[in-house]
Amino acid sequence: MKKHAAYWLSALGLSLLMACTPALNWREVRFDAGDVLVLMPCKPDTATRQISLQEGVSTAAANLQLQGCEAGDLQFTFGQITLPPGVLPETAMTGWLQASLVPMALMDKDMPLRQWALAGALSTPSARYVQVKTVTQRAQLGWFLRGNSLYQVAVYGSTKIQSFDDTAEVYFSGIKLP
Repeated sequence: MKKHAAYWLSALGLSLLMACTPALNWREVRFDAGDVLVLMPCKPDTATRQISLQEGVSTAAANLQLQGCEAGDLQFTFGQITLPPGVLPETAMTGWLQASLVPMALMDKDMPLRQWALAGALSTPSARYVQVKTVTQRAQLGWFLRGNSLYQVAVYGSTKIQSFDDTAEVYFSGIKLP
């Protein structure tokens, strides 16, 4: 009988200990040369690659920096592009929006793009925000301009994740533009 009780007490203690373990370990991240601070729920991996931005009939090379991680069955990303001379922020933002929706087989005309009141972001172009939902995926994405850099924050996950909206709210509300 004592062994049985000890087993149940151990199992209960282990369950309580696991319940107290946070699934998301929020931390502040930023790019080396940036003043934008974002809370991410895990240690992000980083990547940098050259991309081409089109402005009218000409293209310009730009440096895309990305940070991303996965926690609680959700993927979180934070990206930055320093705009090269001659590329309008509005054009770059629209292009990034369209490129972000391609993997989900969506087009920007299908999405209700909203203005996003983000303190510290430049007003031209204004910050934008979109919520996306397909049969299997959900995403919330936002774009804003700060200085001569264009930023994107996004969270992606399955439609089955019940904590998606709450977690996305924490992620988006953790953006600081000093």
